[in-house]
Amino acid sequence: SLGILGSIPAALLIVSLFGLLLYLLTRCCDRKPRPAHSITSLKVTLSIVTVLCCAAIGLGLYGNDDLHNGLLEVLQAGRKVDGVVSSVRNQTFILENTLTMKIQQQLTELEDIFDQKTNNQTALAQLQQALLTAKGNITIAKNAANDIRRPLVGLTITDFLTKGDQWELIRWPGTVAILALLLVLCAVLLVGVARHSRCALILFSVCGLLAVTGSWLMSGLYLSTSVAVGDLCNDPADFLVHQAPHELPADILLYYTQCDISRSNPFTQRLRESQNAINNARNAMSVVSKISPVLFKNAGLAPKLGSVNADIKLCERLLTGLTALVDCRAVHYSYLVATRGLCECGLLGLVLMLIASFMAAILLTIMVWVDSHTWIYIRKRNDYAQVEEQSYVSHQLHPQSHQNMNTRTLPHHPKGPPVISGSHTIAHPGRNAKHDMSQVQQAQQQMHHQQAHAQAQQAQAQAQAHMMHHHQAMMRAGGTHTLGRLPSHSSPTHLHGPNNGKYATLSKHCKTLDANDFY
Repeated sequence: SLGILGSIPAALLIVSLFGLLLYLLTRCCDRKPRPAHSITSLKVTLSIVTVLCCAAIGLGLYGNDDLHNGLLEVLQAGRKVDGVVSSVRNQTFILENTLTMKIQQQLTELEDIFDQKTNNQTALAQLQQALLTAKGNITIAKNAANDIRRPLVGLTITDFLTKGDQWELIRWPGTVAILALLLVLCAVLLVGVARHSRCALILFSVCGLLAVTGSWLMSGLYLSTSVAVGDLCNDPADFLVHQAPHELPADILLYYTQCDISRSNPFTQRLRESQNAINNARNAMSVVSKISPVLFKNAGLAPKLGSVNADIKLCERLLTGLTALVDCRAVHYSYLVATRGLCECGLLGLVLMLIASFMAAILLTIMVWVDSHTWIYIRKRNDYAQVEEQSYVSHQLHPQSHQNMNTRTLPHHPKGPPVISGSHTIAHPGRNAKHDMSQVQQAQQQMHHQQAHAQAQQAQAQAQAHMMHHHQAMMRAGGTHTLGRLPSHSSPTHLHGPNNGKYATLSKHCKTLDANDFY
């Protein structure tokens, strides 16, 4: 079931990538004219969605910090419980070792000494009976200590805690690094939109696909983990019972996880048996210590008896410490801290990271779609190259250049904004700025040369007209007739060039574009 839940974001990833593929395929055949102001709306949309994506990533960072703190509480509580279990296991081992290797061995040596013949048989029989009583109680105490230690032998969580520390040491900074990388990617997109950088937008289009894939996969992982942790937090005690080793009885786990007063401590009975046996052994050894020096004066029993009594006192101290260790309050408090850290702080962090990754995946998908639609239009600024008006005289002097200029002009529609067809945009001078500037300077120099030439022709035409007018006046005044051919009085005087020498201008509805301005 967790695998099925985790596959839901993977299916959404496939759908989103398929939708992006269809969109890119439709863009290949799109030639619909689009107004220029649509680029601005795309930039605003990209900026808003990018800011929302940054907010979602920030939510993920907050959730990651909560999850980290919750896991640290779980690991610290686990170390405390492991310390208690290790202390109980070690003290019972020391107790058992002391009773077996020291006290019993010394009692056996005393028994060999007490087998010797003596005059007071009644006292000897009483001494041997006390020694047998001490040996029997020592055996009982040893068995009780073994019963306490046996369920705890297979209970070790040190390896689990070590792996948890290593995993969290990698997970927390790794998640921070991934989310920080997504923030950097969003910053690159914002800079690309602000600076009109086509390279930055294309870079985001490529890296954004990887970010979308990673976000959807993280959503699937967080979804499965959140559901699993939620099920665990519904009944943590039952989970521990199922995960515990077979040597550990379920009543022991339920006692420490619930710490109910109505439940009896499963170790209390064995501890009481061991304590009673140690007390009986101590009383029996006090009898032995009184009788044996009288019956066996030259046997050197004082060191042996003192060693046995010292070991019995050590066992009493160990049992007192075990009584405090097996109390449920310390372990139950650590259990509550662990469950609170995992089920409150940790689960909240997981849910926040799930929401953040899901939102980031959706927003990144939208950002990749809009960015793939935008970078085709945003190449450079949409500036028109304005050209000064030229004299119509240049058309007569240089018709070829005027014809080339006409082929580079586009009509300007005064009733509406300029229309851009398909993916073709008008770019501002960028990489070829110097080349374009030199062309403009050459065109201006040529224009000034043409204007000077036209003015010279106009002055020459005016001088010829003035000479003709002066010649006619002299003919009327002197009545003489020259041999030259006079012009007809019926035809008006025309200046050289069209429009009677007046300057002609291009239409104000035309704007001149460079050939390299087309995308």
